[in-house]
Parts: sequence; structure tokens; C-alpha cells
Amino acid sequence: MGNRIGAQAESALRISGTVGSNKVMESELLRLVKRSPFHVRVPKPVRQGSMALRYPFDPAMAWVAACYHRSSSRIGWELASSPAARLEPLVADLVPMLAVDDRLPRGRSVTITVEVKGVEDFEAGPLQLRGAVKSAFEEAMRKRGGQAVVRDKAAELEILVRRVGTADNRRTLVILDLGRGPRHLRGQRVAQGPAPMRETLAAQLVLLAKWMPHAEPLVDPTAGSGTIAVEAALLARGIAVRKPDDLPALRLPVFEGLPPQSPPLYPDTRPSILASDINEECIAWMIGNLRASGLTGKDLQHSIVARSMDATEFTPERFAEILPDAPGEGGLFAFNPPYGHRMQGAEGDLLEFYRDLGRALKRFEGWRAAVIVANEAFKGAFNVRPALVKPTSAAGLRAEFLVFDLGGRQAGRARKR
Repeated sequence: MGNRIGAQAESALRISGTVGSNKVMESELLRLVKRSPFHVRVPKPVRQGSMALRYPFDPAMAWVAACYHRSSSRIGWELASSPAARLEPLVADLVPMLAVDDRLPRGRSVTITVEVKGVEDFEAGPLQLRGAVKSAFEEAMRKRGGQAVVRDKAAELEILVRRVGTADNRRTLVILDLGRGPRHLRGQRVAQGPAPMRETLAAQLVLLAKWMPHAEPLVDPTAGSGTIAVEAALLARGIAVRKPDDLPALRLPVFEGLPPQSPPLYPDTRPSILASDINEECIAWMIGNLRASGLTGKDLQHSIVARSMDATEFTPERFAEILPDAPGEGGLFAFNPPYGHRMQGAEGDLLEFYRDLGRALKRFEGWRAAVIVANEAFKGAFNVRPALVKPTSAAGLRAEFLVFDLGGRQAGRARKR
């Protein structure tokens, strides 16, 4: 047995994501904080498995993460943890800690929601656990001279309950959500197809490929509703996921004096992006989503382009016609190809599409390809050896992030710029 720790107050900034996302989330936060108006040193985080990072809490760093971080699923402030795996001991642990926690309001009413996930090893079901945590907050707020009013949504404070730790030292962790719910719910996607990609995965793909928007173009040849293109453009401009005014938790006293606005961190960047799909119906979806994301202004009208094209017939000459001012001699293909569940037809048709796509993209000497795909046959049919393979999940399926060098001397040079 490991060294078991009793119930304790917590104060870590917690950034959580999907399987294997730690490294991408860490590098993104470092980049954002460096570009922010704050002079904050970002310490090395403690990794909790492959899906969560814990940092010593700093209000400015938490503000940056809550407003701008795009690759994470949740941004939270840990409040308390307990080794209890039963309801009564958990409530007994939480009430005294929450009652003296000055992060919570004193002497007034506050609305709360409670979300419970990943608690399969707790000795009660999620609904019972949710009720127990609600009761703990209600009693703690009474002790603080106020009241906790429980809501199903749109509350001032959103509380997350998770089970964390190693197999021999599991704990129930209570977290204050700083980022207003799941980060993939951006509010910018107004149109989508039958199998939309989560925006957080799209951001991870672009970051994993180390795309440099000032030095190389980005092309999504199977764009669908344009999720990857939109996320790439928003990353390139440093546009916030959330505004401070939309984040009730940022009204807590600890954040007093921090900026009331979250302007773009890279407002002068003009990325060169082409989103294309063989389905003409997708063009209207792409344009609608670009418009909803604020990416159709005059300064970007020749920078982000949507076209209906057959990806397997794409050529460097065609690309040069569409984006003649694109920078660099290389570039990045970033895409989520159809895989079985997303494409009608026989498996042989799908493999033939992968082979034809691989042949087409090899025409682009010096380029790279970054792919997220949930079909194990893709690598063999694409017929390019991946430089990076990273497991993840997409739409509930086992998937992989793949990065390929498409050949030529410029491929390595592009990454070093």
C-alpha cells in the first residue's frame, strides 16, 4: 500500500484533456503566458496520468488558461480532496474544509452546479455522489453565513467531482471549474456534418504538428465543416476561447484587478489557410463557422479560403493559384480523413481513397502532414512512414495522431525556422 493521505484542502491549477494530451497542453500554456500581459514564470507541472497537469495556483496564469487555452478539456482550481470512497465519510471530510475556504463567498447566497465523472470505483453511484457533494456545499455555506442554491446549469460556481490518484491511493477530488464547462463547446460552430470533430482535438493536432503560421500555410483537404481550419486560424491569432465577463469564477476576489477583456494575443498574424472538401455542401458550413468565429474580416478575406475540390487531385500548382501569397517553400496538411463510420461504401473504397490521397500529397515536396484518424489501416494505405505516432480517442473510438514528412530537403528546414 502507498502512503495514504487524509482529507486536505487543495489549491492547484488543474488543466485536463484527452488521453496523451499533457505535452501539448503544457507547451500551449507556456506559449500563452509568455505572450500575455503578465510577467509570470510558468513552473514545471506535476503530471497526473496522461490527461491532467497540476500547477501551483497563480491568478494570472489561471486567468490566461481560462480565457485562451484551446487544447484542454477543462480548466479548474482544486478545492479539496479526500481518501473517502463512501458518502458519509466524504461529506464529513468536505464540510469543515469548505466551511473555512475563503475562496467561497461568505454571508451571501451563491448558485452552484455539481458534475460528477470518472467515479466508477466510488462505492455509490454518480447521482448519489452528486447529491452528497451538494449537501456538503449547502452545509458549508450555511456555516459561512450564506446559502448554496443548487441549479442544473448556468450557476455562479460550477463544481467538478473526479476520482484521481494511483490504484492503491485513490482520492475524491473537488474542483472549481474556472473555464465555464467543457472547452470543446466553443459556441463558434453554427453548422456541422454528421460526425463533427471536437475543437479541442483539432487544436491538439495543429499544436502537435508545430505549425508556424508566419512561415508556412496550412491545408485541410477533407475539411468537412472546417473545424481544423477554424481552430488553426484562432490559434494563429491568439483569439480567446472565453471572455472574462463570461466566466463567473473569474469574479472571485482573487482575480480582482486582472483585465476585463481578452484581446487577441497575435492580432497582426495573417495565416494562410485553405479548407477544402469534395462535398460542395460543406462550403456553406465552413463559411458559416468562419463567420461565427470572427475570421471573415477584411484583413483575412484572402488569407483563409474555402474551396470544393477532390483531395486526391490536389496539386502544388492548384494551391499556388488559390493562395498565391502563401509564405515559405513548405507547408502543413492537417486533416481528419473519413474512416468507416464517416464514409459510406466498402472498406476497399476507403483504402483506395487513402492510397490516392497519399500519392497526391507526396507531390508537395517539403511539406508535412498531420492526421488524426481512427482507422488502423490508414498508415499502410497512405504509404508514408510516420515521424510521430501518438494514441488518442475520437468520437469514442481508438485513434492516433500521426505526423508525416512528405519528403524533400525543405521538410526539416521548415520545422527549424
